[in-house]
Amino acid sequence: MIPLRPLLTRVALSLPFRAVVAVAFLYFHVAMMTKLGHDRFDYKFNGDPDHAPLFAHPESDAKPEKWDRLVVARWDAQHYEALALRGYATCKDPSQLQSGEYPDDDKTCELNFYPTYAWVGALIVKVTHLPIDYALYYLSLAASFVFLLMWTSRPMIDGLGVVGAYLSLLLLNLFDTGFSLVTVQTEPLMLAFTLGAFLCLSRRWFLIGALLAGAATSIRISGVATGFAYCAALVVVTLREHPRPRWLWAWRAVLMALSGSGIMLLMAYYRHRFGDPLIYAHSHERAFSHHASLSGIFFPDGRLLMQSIWAEGHDGLILAAGLLWFALGHRKGLLAFPVEAQAFWYVLFLGIVGISMVGTVETAYGGMTRYMLTVLPLFFAMAALMRRRPALLALWLFMSVMHYYHGSLCFYVGQNHPNRLQQCSFARSFRSEGQRYGTDN
Repeated sequence: MIPLRPLLTRVALSLPFRAVVAVAFLYFHVAMMTKLGHDRFDYKFNGDPDHAPLFAHPESDAKPEKWDRLVVARWDAQHYEALALRGYATCKDPSQLQSGEYPDDDKTCELNFYPTYAWVGALIVKVTHLPIDYALYYLSLAASFVFLLMWTSRPMIDGLGVVGAYLSLLLLNLFDTGFSLVTVQTEPLMLAFTLGAFLCLSRRWFLIGALLAGAATSIRISGVATGFAYCAALVVVTLREHPRPRWLWAWRAVLMALSGSGIMLLMAYYRHRFGDPLIYAHSHERAFSHHASLSGIFFPDGRLLMQSIWAEGHDGLILAAGLLWFALGHRKGLLAFPVEAQAFWYVLFLGIVGISMVGTVETAYGGMTRYMLTVLPLFFAMAALMRRRPALLALWLFMSVMHYYHGSLCFYVGQNHPNRLQQCSFARSFRSEGQRYGTDN
């Protein structure tokens, strides 16, 4: 008779079981989005099956018609669908600009969003003739499936243990914005490229890993952290190995350059097309009326700090919780990984958190609940802390799931609904609340 523990371990490591777990998590997220959309807003998964997202007037329309017909297409989906359908066709070239004008002055120009995810979606449409929203949705599903499957691969099991790997995977999926894995957003593709780069590093497939890290840098601005993380790991590997002959040192330098190839190619394209390699950052600041600020993190505007706590999403609270979990559990969570892997995870943590905080500090850390989902070592630390503390684990999962469903998911699905605030938080007007408690003057 086979002992139970080795049998369970063998099952947990088997490819069919890992695939079933990945599919189950994706199904869970889609089911929760569909249920909430139906129960709170009377939405169907596809609100208009007969009309795909299109531009009636691509030269003047700010967003495609029916861009949000899918319950998984909210927030930034309109921008990625627009980029996939018309690219940068409405952006002015430098030769057309007068003094004080910018290529993105026209709101139809989407320079304040990374284009790579949308371009891949456009390629899928060209090959399959799918509607653009479904093309991007299926791209997200495929990327998330691969990402979840890789999470339980051998290098991850070696670093986290079987229980640690599956517990951290559970914590990630039940995190406040775990549903992002099945949405029309860039996070799934970035996560897949990042974890793929790490697995290639672990297996010493350095060239493929560098290309995957480079791809991550082209998906979203915080993906640049993946490139830096891969460079840091290569530096550690090289210094420990002292490779011979010396030309191998030059090869490792080439690999480091490749790990940032995505962002460098985008910057080169922006320089050629618009005359400004940093036009994404400049356009983003103009579009959202903010400036990246490092000093604002250490000397915050108290009003913005309070807004990050009470505003929908509660981004400041989620950010603070993530920083606290990592500070308490990072040593134990990363202890069993090789030194180069630890370098990868630490730089990834610092890079994503740092880039995201600097870019959002003047918008009350808006979006940090979503960005923290990509901070993978955070979930290693959480699993290490909670593994032998069932009461703490149960309390956190309860709070996280409640905010997942009634907070962030409701905020996401109900974005364009006129009664979103009431349906998600049951808030009433200030006047009616004042009358209820006798404080209305």
